[in-house]
Amino acid sequence: MAGRQLDDLTQEEKAKLVNKVLDRKNGIITDDWGEIAREFGLSINSNTLRKAATGVRLVDEAGLLNECGDLSGGYVERQKLRDLTRKVNEMYRTESRSELLRETVFEAARKLPQYSAPVMMDRPYCKADDKCLVVAAGDFHYGADIHVRGLMGEVINDYDHEVFEERMWKLRDEIVAILAKEHLNYLHICLVGDLLDGILRQSQLMRLEYGLVESTMKLGEFLASWLTSLSVFAFVDVHAVMGNHSEIRPLKSKNREFEEENLEKIIMWFLKARLEDNANIYVDEDCAMQKFIDIKGYKFLLLHGDGDKNISSIAQEAVNMYAKPIDFFICGHTHSEREYPMGVTDGGSSVIVRVPSLCGIDKYAQSRGYRSEPGAIAMVIERGYGRRCVYPIRL
Repeated sequence: MAGRQLDDLTQEEKAKLVNKVLDRKNGIITDDWGEIAREFGLSINSNTLRKAATGVRLVDEAGLLNECGDLSGGYVERQKLRDLTRKVNEMYRTESRSELLRETVFEAARKLPQYSAPVMMDRPYCKADDKCLVVAAGDFHYGADIHVRGLMGEVINDYDHEVFEERMWKLRDEIVAILAKEHLNYLHICLVGDLLDGILRQSQLMRLEYGLVESTMKLGEFLASWLTSLSVFAFVDVHAVMGNHSEIRPLKSKNREFEEENLEKIIMWFLKARLEDNANIYVDEDCAMQKFIDIKGYKFLLLHGDGDKNISSIAQEAVNMYAKPIDFFICGHTHSEREYPMGVTDGGSSVIVRVPSLCGIDKYAQSRGYRSEPGAIAMVIERGYGRRCVYPIRL
């Protein structure tokens, strides 16, 4: 019987196999997947059988299987099983591709010399359990070479990778000064998307300093060094959401058509592996479209803030969908600093905070009338009080 394929089984054997894998998937039996394959003389990988079992269970839960383990309604329903199996296989291929890429990034990062945890400056007066500093920044558009002029030909913004690094080190110094002033030793860095400039349209090819892969690696390595320097002064938690510019858009695909194919996920994977020896830094590697985090008892929702709807509608939908009070909606995208009230929660006022961009105004933002100086936002959050104060950071 060795070397048989599924099609070689009799109808009775197929029914027995279906029941067997369902019992294994539901924990009724503990047989190894390889043992099950050998029992039926199948030339099939144990992992392949395990994954196929998920599809079988979906069919069972959908009510398509009868008590004999055959398809309800006879052979006519077999096409439904094929269609469902095809969908399951597509799902696993996508997950496997993402997992393989993640492991490749981790392996590459671990081959580099690690950043060990530096000795933190002694600050015995800090009360880390009471207060912390939240710094929100985004729209780095790393890799872009931006030159914007005003009506009289004056320079409004000149930006490239060197200016980016200058502004980031200035941001580091501003953060350190606030930590010292407020007697804090815990810091949350919230990155709200568009860390890379990407290629949304062909015209961007004219303003890119580096290719997408090179930009991703250069930015990841810079952020690793930058975060390490901050970890001398505080424990650092890093959170991020995906922006629209960092999407991979193959074959002229549209916005959010491949929303999970985003280079900012790679940056966070890289940082997680690169900084794993630094006990002073926690990297939340799950870079999602939206991220819900609790800081000192207050609920933060991070999102990039792009899309056809205005941010107030997006925020209200999030409250309705998740049935959770949200104290702070932190977003970027418009390259301008604004704040909108959203109502009241148990912790005080619920607000939407638009974070200014680090890159400053570009030609697209100029055409839409969005303008503010490059910068970031820092907020002191105190347990039992909420937002104690805000520090607008100009860069």
